[in-house]
Amino acid sequence: MNALIILLSSLMFLTSLALLVYTKKQLRQFQQSIQTELHASKVNSELVAINAGSIGLGERFIKLEKQMQQLVARMDDVSNEVRSNSPYAYAIELAQKGTRADNIAELCHISLTEAQLLVMMHQQNQAA
Repeated sequence: MNALIILLSSLMFLTSLALLVYTKKQLRQFQQSIQTELHASKVNSELVAINAGSIGLGERFIKLEKQMQQLVARMDDVSNEVRSNSPYAYAIELAQKGTRADNIAELCHISLTEAQLLVMMHQQNQAA
């Protein structure tokens, strides 16, 4: 009878021990799955923050690009205005109309040599 009690006690002990090992294994798997989910959640929130930052940068780049285009257009306007207001622009117009170099020099207040050069350049453009 004592042997039967010892046998039953041993079987219960082994069953309890197996149940303890199985429970620890399940607990470890559960902890790992929670850690994996937490890590995934953390990575996801970091990606959301990075996306928001990149959207903000994209908007700033678009704004800067528009400002750059406006500045380039303004620089072109100023450059064209400077060219059209210079005495050489009028001298070129006169040369293109076939005006003589001495008349161009007198009307535009430039040297005769400069006027002759403009006339020669104009004649080359017509020949080409």
